[in-house]
Amino acid sequence: MQSSGPPATVHLIEAVTARNGRVEGVRAVIEFAPKLVSLERLCAGVVVRTTDGEVIAGCALDKRKIENAFGLAGKAIYEIAHALCASLAQHWLGEGDPQTWIPPFEGASIARVNEFTARSAEAAIQQGLELHSTLGTLLAHYEIAEQSRNVNIVERVKTAVKRDVNAKHLTTRFNRTLPLGRDAAPMRVDFLGQNFACYFLQVVRSARSSEVNAERALGKLFELQTLKRFIAKPKKSLGLLEEERPKHFELVMIGSRTDAIQRRIVYQVEAMADKSQVDTLVLDSAIAAAEHVAHKERLAA
Repeated sequence: MQSSGPPATVHLIEAVTARNGRVEGVRAVIEFAPKLVSLERLCAGVVVRTTDGEVIAGCALDKRKIENAFGLAGKAIYEIAHALCASLAQHWLGEGDPQTWIPPFEGASIARVNEFTARSAEAAIQQGLELHSTLGTLLAHYEIAEQSRNVNIVERVKTAVKRDVNAKHLTTRFNRTLPLGRDAAPMRVDFLGQNFACYFLQVVRSARSSEVNAERALGKLFELQTLKRFIAKPKKSLGLLEEERPKHFELVMIGSRTDAIQRRIVYQVEAMADKSQVDTLVLDSAIAAAEHVAHKERLAA
């Protein structure tokens, strides 16, 4: 369909947003086979051309999420889908007829072409994706699990401590290792001061990761109790100096009680903790944790 009016433009979008008003035009849905010998069809995306000549393409796949879910295979599928959407958009802009498009990849085709009326071109794309892309719908609800070790909360707190000229001497006490014997791996302590020892836990914001977070918290609580027992009856092999005898042991959680998911995790960790052995504390940032560590070490001294 060749339209008259202002010069046509083309846009390729990945995040669909709505605009005010209503538009009309033609919408095309692209499908492709994820591998050469396959009867399976995936929706690559939706391309629309409005009556005023604007061409917009929306890929059905979220790049970050599909790579996280499927690794290199997901990245390859996304790149094909993205290239197909861009190719049809460019063709439609020049030719005016989507049916004459020759896909750049074998196994790709236009599955459906129909007229639309919507509040915006982006809304027309969203409607098409919801109707034709099951994988796109699943990815819309997919949450990338947060891994606290990847963000390394201990290093973040250590960096914050280093910025305080009155506390930067404490940086050497982060990630302390205590040898437990030749047949055992050394014990690593997040922070081991002269008077205060603690482990840090980044509380996740994802319900999918809450179980893993709770298991990690349980492990840290166990290590704290073990550390307290070792220090109560120290062995020379631990390598501690005489003045290194912490009396206060604490699990410091970085999170928020105002967030529903984080609040549930915090309550779960607090319920698991043996209050007679270790304390628990919730702070809202690594900076607050750094200030707390410096304060507790100075206060105890």
